[in-house]
Amino acid sequence: MSSLFEQVMWQHFPLAAGAAVGTVSLSIGQVGTKGPTALVTAGVHGDEGPWGAWAIRKLLKNTSPDELLGTLRIVPVSNPFAMEADARNAPFDTLDLNRQFPGDHHGSHTERLAALLTEQALKDVDTVIDLHGGGSWCVNAFAFQMPGGEALVQAVGAPFIVSAPDRTVTLTGYARSQGAVVAAVEMGGRSEAEEQWANRIAAGLRRALGVAGVLTPSDDAPPSPSIPVGETVVLRPSRGGVFIPEVRAASVGTIVNQGTVLGYLMDPVSQNIVETFTAPFERTAVLLLRPMMARVEGGAMIYVLAEPRE
Repeated sequence: MSSLFEQVMWQHFPLAAGAAVGTVSLSIGQVGTKGPTALVTAGVHGDEGPWGAWAIRKLLKNTSPDELLGTLRIVPVSNPFAMEADARNAPFDTLDLNRQFPGDHHGSHTERLAALLTEQALKDVDTVIDLHGGGSWCVNAFAFQMPGGEALVQAVGAPFIVSAPDRTVTLTGYARSQGAVVAAVEMGGRSEAEEQWANRIAAGLRRALGVAGVLTPSDDAPPSPSIPVGETVVLRPSRGGVFIPEVRAASVGTIVNQGTVLGYLMDPVSQNIVETFTAPFERTAVLLLRPMMARVEGGAMIYVLAEPRE
């Protein structure tokens, strides 16, 4: 059976890069030429990239051309050199791509990349869904919501919804300032459950693109209604050491009771537990966690938590 995967047409746009390679290509795929246009991006942060790209592939492979009503544009690798380095930002200037929009064609590497995405990917789009995730070091389970995108975010089906700050320098914030309906998805990452998360993201994309009118409406309901949460709280170690998780990947996207031990910080020399991380709220939503033992520096992000607004 044919799928949208076989019908994607690619364009490759050169971008100035390092001395050894000269230029790198930003690749933008598209299927369809009429109707409303949706853009799905992944890999704006390089260490989060493979999981979003995998979800896009699953979406395309599982969608028939008969289901296409509009135009679907995809950028599976939005920050090529950051993905190559398995790093959040490209090594040339270490700027956060998601703080550089609409970019500058005469600026540094990342500023030029933002300008290229603005000019070639964000042009004339009605809907933008930007895929992020925990990436190589953690797992996430939420989506950012902006005014006008409520139905889109509910269709994505993330466990939790966070109200996004109004920043036009982000990819979705800039797109919204230009009239697009947007959602930023923070789901998945490296863990034993990475395929389940990729499947969930792909299914959420299918529903959201149905809401956007780019694909036929989906008959599938989200796994459960997304729960809005209050202001997020980040837990960070006060010093460096070895992080030992008590709750692991299965707990991200769930609600735990106040006082639940989430993990520990161990001094690797003395072997003493020097810090214990616990759930701060009576009912604590777990939006992000590190699922595996890791070396961490003082101030590293360990958990992102919030209080549900049910």
